[in-house]
Amino acid sequence: MSFATSHLLLAASAADLVAAHPIEAGRVRPHRTLDGDGFKIRTLVMDAETMLREHKAPVPILVTVISGRILFRIAGVEYDLTAGGAIQVAASEPHELEALEPAHVLLTLMG
Repeated sequence: MSFATSHLLLAASAADLVAAHPIEAGRVRPHRTLDGDGFKIRTLVMDAETMLREHKAPVPILVTVISGRILFRIAGVEYDLTAGGAIQVAASEPHELEALEPAHVLLTLMG
């Protein structure tokens, strides 16, 4: 990461984000990426066949797949998301994630 007074480079590429947080066998691991004014960014690292069971976020979220493949379930619908796939979710909406293969997911909490 490069620090400056007016900006912060989080990663120059998706490969940089992936390399910064290796997959841990059989685990789902959140990493604090950045806390800003009115938002938080977390990198979720998910091994294949791991799951974040149904839960809710207290604020709206944006979920973006950086690498791998996940199933994102919400409101009775299942979305198959791969690198570059993204979904926005309203606050307090139950949802769950399942990694079909090792995955890195950027979670932005807005609010």
